[in-house]
Amino acid sequence: MRRTRGLWASIGFVLALVAGSAGLFATGRGPVLGLDLEGGISVILSAPPGTPRPVMEQAVENIRRRVDAFGTAEPSIFVTGPTIEVQIPGLARGTIQERPADERCLVGPGELSYGCYPDEAAARTALEDTSVEEVVQSVCLTGLGDVEGPCFGTRKEARDEIAALEVIPAAQASPAPSPAPAEGTFCIDGPDVGTPLCGYDSRAAARAVIDAVGTTSTVTYCLRSGGTTLASDEGAACLPTREEAEAELAALRVEHVSVRYCVVSSAGKDLGCYLTRERAQARLQETGQERLLEVIGTTARLEQREVLGVLSPGDPDYDATPVTCATEAERATPACSDDALRDQNVVFLGRDGKTKYKLGPVLITGDAIKRAVASYDTGGQTSVARGWRVLFDLTDQGADRFAEITTRLVGRELAIVLDREVISAPVIREAITGGSGEITGSFTEQEAKDLATVLNAGALPVSLTTEQVVTVSPTLGEQSLRQGLIAGIAGLIALALYLLFYYRLLAVVAWLGMAIWAALALGLVALAGTTIGYTLTLAGVAGLVISLGVTTDSYIVFFERLKDEVRAGRSPRSAVQPAFKRAYRTIVAADVVTALAAVILYVTAISSVRGFALTLGVSTALDLFVVYFFKRPAVFLIARSERLAGLRGFGLASAAAADHAPAPAAAGGRP
Repeated sequence: MRRTRGLWASIGFVLALVAGSAGLFATGRGPVLGLDLEGGISVILSAPPGTPRPVMEQAVENIRRRVDAFGTAEPSIFVTGPTIEVQIPGLARGTIQERPADERCLVGPGELSYGCYPDEAAARTALEDTSVEEVVQSVCLTGLGDVEGPCFGTRKEARDEIAALEVIPAAQASPAPSPAPAEGTFCIDGPDVGTPLCGYDSRAAARAVIDAVGTTSTVTYCLRSGGTTLASDEGAACLPTREEAEAELAALRVEHVSVRYCVVSSAGKDLGCYLTRERAQARLQETGQERLLEVIGTTARLEQREVLGVLSPGDPDYDATPVTCATEAERATPACSDDALRDQNVVFLGRDGKTKYKLGPVLITGDAIKRAVASYDTGGQTSVARGWRVLFDLTDQGADRFAEITTRLVGRELAIVLDREVISAPVIREAITGGSGEITGSFTEQEAKDLATVLNAGALPVSLTTEQVVTVSPTLGEQSLRQGLIAGIAGLIALALYLLFYYRLLAVVAWLGMAIWAALALGLVALAGTTIGYTLTLAGVAGLVISLGVTTDSYIVFFERLKDEVRAGRSPRSAVQPAFKRAYRTIVAADVVTALAAVILYVTAISSVRGFALTLGVSTALDLFVVYFFKRPAVFLIARSERLAGLRGFGLASAAAADHAPAPAAAGGRP
């Protein structure tokens, strides 16, 4: 009785897993279809020969980040040598949906919406509270001779720097200027001056320069309400002059909105709602397939800019400081091109997606770096280990420019920016004049290696060349899926009839087992799609169909071994244990061979062939699970029932496969 309970518990456990798989489908989390089943685009890009593997992986991350901004399905990206294959299921062609609304919105020129409110009173209050405010982007010191003065994010920081300027003897200058100043001369120093400014014959002459120091500010004028800068889908409401900002404010009006035109990507992601269909159509074009292909093939841009200020959530000016070119719609405009922003002060986000960095113009680009490598500083006899660091070498031209920059910015932060995201902002401890330097900080090993990879990606820009673009229409993908399902169903019907003809009642066990196997296999595919981004391709479907043959073989091996035991004179009850023991060894050996072949194929193959190998391997392993936890207890329970085992239709005493002629007598035996 105890053993019977164990058999029933095993079957119940399997059925619970089947119920879990069914739950996945009931909640709409079915398998994520790949390119050849759902339709989409496939792009093959090639990099220059000899591009290091870490740089290729950095290029993959850049592509993935850019594709995500379009709201398409999760891309599948494969790296093979110097080529990158990008597969994006679902064409990057969204739709425009009309959605009913009942709101009062602040509408500006061009039918841009700067915020909506539930009623007229709230919208009027917001409009009356809106004003034009000056937003400081940078404040730089002037009058410090021929040297460009340090810049700051606020006027207060600039005033504090002027107040801290002092005159010191040249002998006390640190770091020492190059060339060394004459004895008896004086220098001007300050917290953010960097290398002291020397060459003054008297203390009075240096003091006179300090007294004449002024500032120059770069400002923009923004529309603000309730302490927050107004913004539309095309960016913040900030303009270069007060007159333009006043005109924008005067044009603001409250308008009742009864319908919104929303752009929805092919993956079902909202890309913005607009007041007019024309603006929605323009947004749809900006996120279309042509724009996506253009963005995928664009070389990543690495640049370094001076940090003027850092704003964290909770800072008073955080909400009032808009991110430069924050939306995809803005980035598609000429004003947000790399060339247009090169000489501009900008605000970019850090890697955490929250911290805002106020940055100056581009000082140096990635091509000035020859090589970068992560290294662990073990210290020495007189120093302690400082942990992971990044060592870098500069090109000849880059070394001269970098020496000039670091001499001026000693004690200041220099941001390393990749694709308008601040990767790191190290402090310049001393002027780097020898053509090489190091970046230190509280780096983990992975962080140091990632930063070195980013710098190498700038040193060797991955100029990706588009080799091939293939578009699979959703109709063709749907047809492929339908044909695959028809083939699978036809095979299942033929297999079911075959099993019924040969094994009668045992065939029902096989049917249930294969149904359980199929439910669990599809559940695993669906779970992999939602957790690790696995996409089911036509090759993956082929792997599932072939695995169905593998699991069928397992049933046939067991059933035939059981027949052999019965023909040897055993009862079904006594035959089932040795029959399964011998059959399971054969099943394990066969499945291990198939799984090894799948592993080898997965490691050596590329692209969709890996999908075939993965589904074949996982489904084969699943076969062992179903055989042991369902088929074994099910057949054991049937064999224990004398009424069921005695039926002629049980599949052992009858059926074509069981009817064999008696074996001939051995040679030399009695007649």
